[in-house]
Amino acid sequence: YFSLMQVKAKQIADMNLENEILEPYENRPGPLKPERNHKYRHNKMVHAQISRLAHSQDQLDEFQQSLQTQILDVQRRMDRFEEPNWNLLSAKVEFLELETKVLDDHLKNVTQKVSDFDKVHASILELREDIESIENKADKTIPEFRKEISKLDVNFAQLNAASSYFKEDQENLRQSVKAIAVSVSNAIDRAEMDRLVVKKINESVEELEARSRQHFYRLNDHILKSEANHDNSNQTESIPLPELMGEVKELQPVEREYEDLVNQLPRDCSSISGPAGVYLIHPGQAPFDTWCVNGSTLIQRRYNGSVEFNRKFAEYVHGFGDPASEYWLGLESMHRLTADNCSSMRIDMSDIYGGFWYAEYEHFYIGSADTGYTLEVGGFKGNASDAFDYQNHMEFSAIDRDRDISNTHCAGNYEGGWWFSHCQHVNINGKYTLGLTWFDSVRNEWIAVATSEMRMSRRPGCS
Repeated sequence: YFSLMQVKAKQIADMNLENEILEPYENRPGPLKPERNHKYRHNKMVHAQISRLAHSQDQLDEFQQSLQTQILDVQRRMDRFEEPNWNLLSAKVEFLELETKVLDDHLKNVTQKVSDFDKVHASILELREDIESIENKADKTIPEFRKEISKLDVNFAQLNAASSYFKEDQENLRQSVKAIAVSVSNAIDRAEMDRLVVKKINESVEELEARSRQHFYRLNDHILKSEANHDNSNQTESIPLPELMGEVKELQPVEREYEDLVNQLPRDCSSISGPAGVYLIHPGQAPFDTWCVNGSTLIQRRYNGSVEFNRKFAEYVHGFGDPASEYWLGLESMHRLTADNCSSMRIDMSDIYGGFWYAEYEHFYIGSADTGYTLEVGGFKGNASDAFDYQNHMEFSAIDRDRDISNTHCAGNYEGGWWFSHCQHVNINGKYTLGLTWFDSVRNEWIAVATSEMRMSRRPGCS
């Protein structure tokens, strides 16, 4: 500090010396030359600056004296400090240095945090820009959203109205189901009553048949005895005529009761509302058992080959088999059931690979014995082809009755009776072990039939 003051004092002394050199030159008497005029003005300006510097020097001298006084005062004060106080000051200085270091560390941390804060601030600014961009996009899309919301409101109102209609329909359906349940329950009750009535009629018929057989046997014995007595009139005694008339009179009410019971039987299965099973029907001539299901009458059934179908024509006329198993209804019964030309027919089949096939014919008719029980079908639909069209309008052939138009005996070759032509596209009455077949003309191949079931029904609208 003292060296600096000495340098300043030396500069001021040099400036005073320069002033002393310039003063005599400026105060020289006599006129100045023109080329000296500019230099004169410069010297004047320098003189003014030197004056100001001199004034500043005086101020500096005063300030220097004041500083010297203060320095002496400080030195006196410092002289009064003892050695322990210096140690204390050193300790305080070290403490201050430590505090300064700690403050520096804190300052670095704060600086780092400020830097992180700047980064966060920059991220916030970017986020703000993104938010503003999203807000702009939202401002543009909000009208579209409002339009979509309006559409959704309209759709919701429509769905709500539809839901109300559905609820009404559901309630109506529930009431209908209740009514149907009541009707079904009543139908089941009626079916049970019908079953009991049919059972009772069957029992009565069996009883009447037994009584009729007894009376027949008795009457037959009387007739035989009468004939024997007539041939040997000399050896035996003849049976009185009144006794024979009595037997006939006893049979008459039994016969009438039998006829009344038979007339009460259903003509076919269309009037039977009971569960699937064997029922007694009477289409005309004599009553017989058949399988009824959903108002349809079973015509034919094959599924295991347990019944032999290679039979004579008479057996095909009257029918054979078991209605609950393999079965053939009989040509005469088919004719009587279809005589009013108001019947349809359906064939359900399964093949040996597990596939299911069906063929329906809206019109189904079997001619009389005079026509050879001719087959008449029409109105086909189904997933099996119309193979019956190849057999249509043909008479029935059996092993002992060849009525086909082939050069060979089709019924003999295929070991079963059928409406053969040249010879067949349908063979579901043939030898079971040789295979039952149905020709699918759509795919131009044969269906290997494993099971078959033919049923006839009354067409809707027929009386």
